[in-house]
Amino acid sequence: MNFLDIILGILLIWGLYKGIKNGLLIELASLVALIAGIYAAIHFSYIIGNYLTEKWQWDQSTINISSSILTFIVVVLIINLVGKLLTKVAKAVMLGTLNRLAGAIFGTLKVAIIIGALLIFLDKANNNLEIVKQETIESSALYNPVKRIGELVFAYVMEETNTETNTTDTL
Repeated sequence: MNFLDIILGILLIWGLYKGIKNGLLIELASLVALIAGIYAAIHFSYIIGNYLTEKWQWDQSTINISSSILTFIVVVLIINLVGKLLTKVAKAVMLGTLNRLAGAIFGTLKVAIIIGALLIFLDKANNNLEIVKQETIESSALYNPVKRIGELVFAYVMEETNTETNTTDTL
């Protein structure tokens, strides 16, 4: 075990802890909220932008930025509230322990995917800059397994992206 394993281990344990603390429903809600908030800010902020234009005489760039931020915040808050409500329902029907156990697994996996993605980029940067010594990477017990998780997710996403592109191209 080296310093890299300690750092990766601490991050994975943090994901486990957050998953246990929050439970699966809140962990999922936070991930969905982030993705949906970004999507809504990009595609639907014009609705709030139109309202802001009617009420205030702001510069258009200020309205665009403000409406995007407000849209993101509103969507994230609504989805997080739904996640908390579902967690209360899960506790009421005595699924709290199952929710926390599944949250622990999901939280750890979520952190492993994020770290795995970062390790892929670290590998690319390490070829040129040698941020981490190659012996340290090779002697690490966690580096390659966590990086493989990131590679699996990237391979799946890229495959889906290529499939969508090919389907669109053939239409």
